[in-house]
Amino acid sequence: MSYNTLVIGGGINGLSACYHLAKCGIKSLGLIERFDLGHPRGSSHSYSRITRSAYVNAHYVRLMQIAHNQAWPQLERDAGQHLIYPTPGCFFGPPGGKYDRYAEAVTTVGVHVEPLTPAEARKRFPLFRFNNTAGVLHDFTAGLVAAEKTMQALARLLHNQNIALHTNTQVLEIDPSRSPIRITTSHGTFETERLIVTAGPWAAQIIPQLQARLTVARQTVGYFKLKGPSDQYQVGVFPVWGYLMAKGDMGFYGLPEFGCEGIKLARHITHDVNDDPDAVPTETPQAAIDDLHTFLTEQFVPEVERFVSWETCLYTNTKTEDFILDHHPDNKNIVIGAGFSGHGFKFGPLTGRILSELVLNGKTSLPEFENARHLFALRNTI
Repeated sequence: MSYNTLVIGGGINGLSACYHLAKCGIKSLGLIERFDLGHPRGSSHSYSRITRSAYVNAHYVRLMQIAHNQAWPQLERDAGQHLIYPTPGCFFGPPGGKYDRYAEAVTTVGVHVEPLTPAEARKRFPLFRFNNTAGVLHDFTAGLVAAEKTMQALARLLHNQNIALHTNTQVLEIDPSRSPIRITTSHGTFETERLIVTAGPWAAQIIPQLQARLTVARQTVGYFKLKGPSDQYQVGVFPVWGYLMAKGDMGFYGLPEFGCEGIKLARHITHDVNDDPDAVPTETPQAAIDDLHTFLTEQFVPEVERFVSWETCLYTNTKTEDFILDHHPDNKNIVIGAGFSGHGFKFGPLTGRILSELVLNGKTSLPEFENARHLFALRNTI
């Protein structure tokens, strides 16, 4: 099978790249996905994700403004549905953590994020204790991304464009030395003039140059029912939030109730582990759930009424936690999107545009990205 352009990986970045390639008029376009679209084995499943402007780096803050003001609204218009639900953002952490760098980055760019003292924050977010907190950022641009609805909307848009979807197809090898590029899979051989690889936790298995640059960390996500009126835990009232530890330490994050019972909570694990993405957990990770329960007890005013459920999510991490958005070192017609390090979903429609422009033109039409190319270069992550 031959194509003008192929995308490997049907998570948020792969679907978004296909969506933008179709908008650019690419007709001979295909997607190869290891499992079914919307599967729960990788990084793009479940009901919700966080979006925000508060970030540790001004380059990311600037890119988030494009995502918020252009990329997501365009996708919502094309999909004919709301995918971002505004809700307050609340980002805080202990002295010596990332809080000061977050505050500096949003001040540098000039976005609607207000720094608060812990005392001020307790009045604005009364469900939080803010124990041992250096400061709190109230992000007025924040929101909840309807992740499952986003994935379904993108899949529907691709179907309407008659893009060839090859699901349950495992990529075994990419040969970048050939022209056209040859991809060997469990269902035969594909050839393509251009290739985008967004294979998530499996990226390093098919691109050897990524093996020293990427690690996989399985996150345990818990859903907890807190005591008190349920309306105080809903979108628009309860914030999306993050507990900002120092670099190298594991923080926490959480979201309102959405799509299922209970607020969402997880650790943000980006180092010191390298899990097998093909090993599917079968036993309840009780130690991780107890850890989440302890954090809730320490940092939230309402008591935990009960634990509801758990799921897993895979992070594919770089050492710097910066994304890889770059050309393959051996073939400029191959572009890699990898290492999104647990904070990539909110950028999905934008990184999809970046990847599509890189593979078509060798560069993008976004000065904010071009000025930060070094940050996302393959060589930056080792």
